[in-house]
Amino acid sequence: MILVSLLLAAAPAKAAPAPAAAPAAAHQQGDWFASLYTGEGIELRADERVFALFAMLNAVGYDGGPITRKEPVPKVLYHPVRQQVRQRVIGGDAEVKKVADAFLDAHPVALRRYLAYAASAAPPPFSTGATAKDLQDLKGLEAVLARAWSGWKLDELMGTVQGEYRKVLKSYLSAIDTPMQKARDLLKVPEGGSASVLVVNLLDAQNEVRGVQTDSEIVLVVGPADKPNVEGLLKEYARVMVDPVVSKKVSGWANGAAVLREAQVAGATEQTLQDYASGLVATAVALRAMEANDAAYEAANARGYFGAKDIAALFDGGKTVDAVVADAFVKAEAKRPTAAPPKK
Repeated sequence: MILVSLLLAAAPAKAAPAPAAAPAAAHQQGDWFASLYTGEGIELRADERVFALFAMLNAVGYDGGPITRKEPVPKVLYHPVRQQVRQRVIGGDAEVKKVADAFLDAHPVALRRYLAYAASAAPPPFSTGATAKDLQDLKGLEAVLARAWSGWKLDELMGTVQGEYRKVLKSYLSAIDTPMQKARDLLKVPEGGSASVLVVNLLDAQNEVRGVQTDSEIVLVVGPADKPNVEGLLKEYARVMVDPVVSKKVSGWANGAAVLREAQVAGATEQTLQDYASGLVATAVALRAMEANDAAYEAANARGYFGAKDIAALFDGGKTVDAVVADAFVKAEAKRPTAAPPKK
């Protein structure tokens, strides 16, 4: 698999440099192929497939991000790299946008599934798509990505933004080993399990983190942030790990719908009970792995992740993830705003 990475060190200056040349295509820059690795071996990289997917999404209308002005019309804050890419693709080959729009219209599924398919496909020229059975409803996305890659000359565009990606990747090098290991310990992830890979994506919204499981990796895609978004990274890693367990148990959460409604009022962003339940447990894992203080747990509770501290404490007793998830529902109900006070 071709991995796009960043220069580890600048080349030494020459006494008489040649005239500046046009930026080289990303796939022609050998140093981009070598990933960065943390001390514990977590791979950090940029990824052509993620770049192509989000370039396409930005072209067809994805404009999520912090709103810096509401009136008279909203103004969205974009990372400079995202702004540059948006200008290229929105003003680029209109036929590519037409093809992308048609595919999205025909396949109205969650963005997370698009990301899982793209991360599982072959790199440019996107000769093959994902092979997982549960992703075959998106078969053909690889052809759309190939069209975007060539039609908008995304390889050249990636070559012009390598410096920004380099800065972000290096900021995570020393920030994630310890909390990621703690999260794995809490979740009882066995040695030799799926490798975790951090992919930087400057074409997404501020502080966004998205995680997907491929055949061999847990791919954690981090958006722009003012500093390494360790909490978001840990939460998304934990969500990927606990989601299969939650999917089996959430139908038995009798009061779950009521808790979800209260959580959404408080600020939780999840739209389904399963997503909320996974996010709830994942929030507790992230805060525990970061050794968060009481104020951080209280802030999570105020955002709708009720009982996060009590849920985090469940991991202390050596319980399985299955047992923790079942007990987490009870803890959340007890801490929601409308919960009845405990009997004396």
